[in-house]
Amino acid sequence: MKIAKVKEKMEYLPNSITKRVLFSEEKVLNFVLNLMPGQEIPPHQHENSDLILYVLEGAGKLTIDEKKQDIIEGDVVYCTGEEMLSLVNNKDNNLSCFVVITPRPGLHAYSKEVGEK
Repeated sequence: MKIAKVKEKMEYLPNSITKRVLFSEEKVLNFVLNLMPGQEIPPHQHENSDLILYVLEGAGKLTIDEKKQDIIEGDVVYCTGEEMLSLVNNKDNNLSCFVVITPRPGLHAYSKEVGEK
């Protein structure tokens, strides 16, 4: 068994989003994405892996295959790896999302943390 403290992974940097990995295992990858107002994650896909995104706090605009959707705290989003996903914090407060990707993508770049510590 492993336990991670999600609140400890909610870190914000003015010059970069942050991605803090909780578990990077053989079958699953999960992490916390943190965006300050105005920060965004460009359009991308996740190979053949499905993604579940849970909004921990804040709000923003999610785009999946060019369909825009406002998301707020408590929302859960599911998308397949083939879908093109992007996210922007277009609000005045910080945005944090808990993300699960399974099966774990083969490309190790997905499991790397983003943003200086």
